[in-house]
Amino acid sequence: MYNKTNLQNSQRMRLITIVSTIGGLCFGYDTGVISGALIFMKYDLNLTPTQEGFITSFLLFGAAIGSLFGGYLSDKQGRRKNLLWVAAIFMLGALGTAFAWDVPSMIVARFVLGLAVGCASVTVPVYISELAQADRRERLVTVNELMIVTGQFLAYSVNAAIVNLYPDMGHNWRIMLAIPALPGALLWVGMLMMPESPRYFMRRGETDKAIKVLKRLRLPEEVDGEIKEIQQIIKADSVKFSLTEELKKRWVVQLLLIGLMIVLATRVTGVNTIMYYAPTVLKSTGLGDAAAVMGAVANGVVSILATLLGMVLIGKHSRRKMFFTGQAGVTLSLVLIGLTFKFFFHNETWNGVESLHANFAGASYIILGLMLLFLVFMQGWIAPVFWLMLAEIYPLRIRGVGMGFAVFGLWIFDFIIQSLFPVLLNQYGGGMTFGFFAATNVIMLILLVKYLPETRGLTLEQIEKKFRF
Repeated sequence: MYNKTNLQNSQRMRLITIVSTIGGLCFGYDTGVISGALIFMKYDLNLTPTQEGFITSFLLFGAAIGSLFGGYLSDKQGRRKNLLWVAAIFMLGALGTAFAWDVPSMIVARFVLGLAVGCASVTVPVYISELAQADRRERLVTVNELMIVTGQFLAYSVNAAIVNLYPDMGHNWRIMLAIPALPGALLWVGMLMMPESPRYFMRRGETDKAIKVLKRLRLPEEVDGEIKEIQQIIKADSVKFSLTEELKKRWVVQLLLIGLMIVLATRVTGVNTIMYYAPTVLKSTGLGDAAAVMGAVANGVVSILATLLGMVLIGKHSRRKMFFTGQAGVTLSLVLIGLTFKFFFHNETWNGVESLHANFAGASYIILGLMLLFLVFMQGWIAPVFWLMLAEIYPLRIRGVGMGFAVFGLWIFDFIIQSLFPVLLNQYGGGMTFGFFAATNVIMLILLVKYLPETRGLTLEQIEKKFRF
């Protein structure tokens, strides 16, 4: 009977994880699809490099706004209802980008899509972390990262299939951008059948509803202990919530700053310059359109395999050790990418137009190989820990707001970096651009060694007590 109940609980939790992380799948597809679509969209919409940067980065700007309000609404109306809204906006945004007729309409549609991406990036990890048991939380939350990179892989694969099977198709980018409306619809239908977070119920004083949810996800003898632990935390925060008062507490501010540090450390790796602009970068090294898009597919495959590796590693190693290893690995990869651009390529001017040329055959594939090495460290060591720690470190009282604040910083950093990247690449070349990313990563590694906390093996309530006292 014990084993049967445990198995049923595990199956229910897996179903909740799979359904809710469809949001991560949409997130990944929408951030990845633009890499291939840009190659063809720029001819139809006559895009300049600056406009390319804005079309890519306005999703990130929308995601910043979506994460900020999504975190607040997650605390206000619940994690489940938030994800229902996310699904609807994913559908609306995907169709909007597919039917955009000029640059302003595309920017507006990408902004709307970004609202859903930002809200999903805040809500999904928190939703899973609050429903999962402490000893399974790390692997279940990491499923969201797996779904993100799977979504990016699907985007690259769809792009490559359309380019190779229908090379002469006009406006092929519209099909690429319309597809994520389908998983958006799946997310909406699936979340109608999913439970709300028991911790959200407890914070609202609806203990009976929380117990009902936990009884379907825990063994009978575990429910009372978890309820009491949550009640202790809520009792410690019995004063009416005020964000201004919360920010007067030193330990709360400390957690918010740690969250921003974690976010900044992952952004200055330049990961999304590689994920979003991989075909553009590879094409600049001399590869054709189809080969450049196929190179992005390789990025997607490696990201999935590396994330699966990360899901194994995260159950065996400390959060700190994984983050440090990943940060050192991506820094080395960025140095090598920069040096390859510097010594294996040169610029030539023909009819007043400057372009990059390889010094020997196969140099472009060295860049691709180093990008893949970068992704092994990023997706295998950093990304699983990154989303997990953001979902863990904030207290229940401001978990949605805290997560929203951190992810708002994430998207703002990304917005700035992605807006500047095409310009930097065009102006200074790959050597200096990737060298800059490498230098900033050295600084972040030093900060992480000094300030990154360890949260492995603790319940959410134990983590909160650790920082509070």
